[in-house]
This record gives sequence, structure tokens and C-alpha cells, in this order.
Amino acid sequence: MSQKVAIITAAGSGMGAAIARELAAQEYKVAILSSSGKGEALAQELGGLGITGSNREPADLARLVDATMAEYGRIDAVV
Repeated sequence: MSQKVAIITAAGSGMGAAIARELAAQEYKVAILSSSGKGEALAQELGGLGITGSNREPADLARLVDATMAEYGRIDAVV
């Protein structure tokens, strides 16, 4: 897979969502973490992976990384 992959935390709305949209427009696969659950809907819209959780919880971050690696096999950027 040559397509780059980015993890974006706090991406349910605001700047995080805007960054996710921009990276997807630049042909990145996106893996989105959001505490509100809005990130899952955005990820679906962008053809990416969405996880509900907190960027303050190590277990949620580990789950995001593990799911991203399982789905895409790489991580090229973290926001």
C-alpha cells in the first residue's frame, strides 16, 4: 500500500475535523479519534477509520494505533 496514513486525534469537529478533511483531500487514509463519536461519522464520510475515545486515555490511544495498524499496516503522520 503506497497511500499514506494519518492519525488525527480530537477530530470530531473544529480544527481536528478540518485537518482530517484536508489530509483526506490529499489522498491520505485517515484514522480519527473523537470523544464525542462524531469522528466515526466523519471517518465513514472520508473513507477512513473512526474510533470513539479520549486522547487523554493511553488505552484509547493504544486502541487507535492498533486498529490503524491492523487496517492499514502503517502510520505516516500523527496530528
